[in-house]
Amino acid sequence: MDSDLSDIHGPGPRRPGLWPGLWAPATVLVFGVILSLMTARFASDLTYQLAYQHYQAQHQSLVSQVVIHLARVSQENEQLPELRNTLARGLPDGVSLRVDTLERHTKKPLIQLGSARHPAGNDALRTELHTSGRHWMVTTLPDTQFLASPARRMGWLVGASGGMITAVATLLVLALCRQAARKDDNGHRLARLNRIADQRITNLQVEKNVLRQALNDSESRSRDLVALSGAIVSELDEQGQIGFVSAQVADVLGLAPSDLVNRPFSELVAEPDRERFDQCLAAARQEATLARVDVNLLHRSAERTVPAVVRVMVLKDPIHGVTGFRLSALKIANGYNG
Repeated sequence: MDSDLSDIHGPGPRRPGLWPGLWAPATVLVFGVILSLMTARFASDLTYQLAYQHYQAQHQSLVSQVVIHLARVSQENEQLPELRNTLARGLPDGVSLRVDTLERHTKKPLIQLGSARHPAGNDALRTELHTSGRHWMVTTLPDTQFLASPARRMGWLVGASGGMITAVATLLVLALCRQAARKDDNGHRLARLNRIADQRITNLQVEKNVLRQALNDSESRSRDLVALSGAIVSELDEQGQIGFVSAQVADVLGLAPSDLVNRPFSELVAEPDRERFDQCLAAARQEATLARVDVNLLHRSAERTVPAVVRVMVLKDPIHGVTGFRLSALKIANGYNG
């Protein structure tokens, strides 16, 4: 019986779909972007505060220089060029300086220095000085980019760093997600292969059971046919010794089958007919066809013989050649003329 497995198909190509667990890299990306923006904003504000504190320190430094100058001179117009030069050397880029006297009703400053193109009026610092009977005001005015530029650079730097870290983390999680998807796909493929293998094993088991049943039926049929025929059926090895003999030998010759195993079948043939029996075996061996001979078989009772027709068929193996014989001996009711 041929195994019919044509109805079992192998695992087909996997249907395209989204990788499982893509929420993980998406979450990392979203939270990374939000955290980067928040960190960049915080760093920008902190940098702005530090820049403003530095600007305040520079303002106090300029005021201190003006105080030192006022303490050394007796007239406000004395040594103003020297003060102007001193303040110019200490004035940072992007900051404008204005020194006014409050004792005069004039809008013209005593000293005006600086290169602020777009001054930020809201960040201007003013300090009034009362020294040696003089009343001055020192005003510093930063450029709009003086405080905003460092904060903007720090914000971009932190934001870019956070974006790079977020991108690397997202790619790493995406790679892990892809690896997990491959493992999941391999798991599904192995599960499908296991199901197919189980189905094939089940089919083979069913086929095995069917073959076993057919073999049992064939064996039962053969035993029934042998029993119905009434003939002695036996298998001999290459030397003619009995390997198997049917139970009918007890009915025909009065001998137990177990007593005849490994005995030459020729011992069951009457002495005058043994040579012809050996010639029948040789003919079956040589011609590889069914050979026939009429002989007298010895009964358990020594004074009695049983006439029978013996048919012999040779057993051949493709590798070892002749491996034995299969024969049947059918009792002749009227005997024969030997």
